[in-house]
Amino acid sequence: MAADFCARIWRVAILGMLGFALCVPAANASLLGLNNDCGAASQPFAQFGDYRSYTFGANGGLEAGATGWSLSGARVVSGNESYYVHSSSDRFSLSLPDGSSGLSPQMCMGTTSTVLRFFMKRNTASGSLRVQVVLRNVLGSVIGVLDWTTTSGSTSWAPGPAVLNLDSLLGLVGVSSIQLKLTAQGGSFQVDDMYVDPWASRN
Repeated sequence: MAADFCARIWRVAILGMLGFALCVPAANASLLGLNNDCGAASQPFAQFGDYRSYTFGANGGLEAGATGWSLSGARVVSGNESYYVHSSSDRFSLSLPDGSSGLSPQMCMGTTSTVLRFFMKRNTASGSLRVQVVLRNVLGSVIGVLDWTTTSGSTSWAPGPAVLNLDSLLGLVGVSSIQLKLTAQGGSFQVDDMYVDPWASRN
C-alpha cells in the first residue's frame, strides 16, 4: 500500500511539473532546460563513427586559457589534441596531473538526451579519469552531481566516452545548464575540445 501511494504521489508530481512546463512562456523556457541557442553545429567525431551534430563548448579547447574553467591542480598547457577537429590553429589543452581536477564552463543543454564528448589522452602507464556531470538551474545553483563514468582512455589522443544525461526528466526539474568535472586518479591526463549535442541528434 505504501509503495502504491508513493507511486501515485510521484505521478502527480511529474504531471504537475509537466503542467508547469506548458505554462512557462518561451522567454523563460531555460527554467526547464529548453535552450534553442547553442551555437553552430558540426560533426567533429564523424571520423570515429559518431555522426551526432555537436556545438563547441564555451572555451572548450582552452584557447582562451583557463577562462570559465575552475581548476584545482590542473593547468592549461601547450599541445592540442592531434586531430585538430575544432581548428588547425588551436594550440592548447588541459593537463590533469594525478589528484587534480577541472570543472568546465557551463554548457548548453536541451530537454532530451544531451550528449557531451571530448578528446583525452593518458600520459602515464596507468590511471583513470573520473567524469562527473554537474547540473545547474537558471540561477546558477548546483542542483545535482552525476557520477557518470571512470575511464582509462589510451596513451594517444582519442575521443572520450559519450556522456549522456538522464533524458527528458532532467529538464522537468529546472536544469538549465551542465558542466563536466574531470578528476585524474592514479595517473596523469590531458583533455581537449569539449562538445555538446543538446538534442542528442543521430545524423
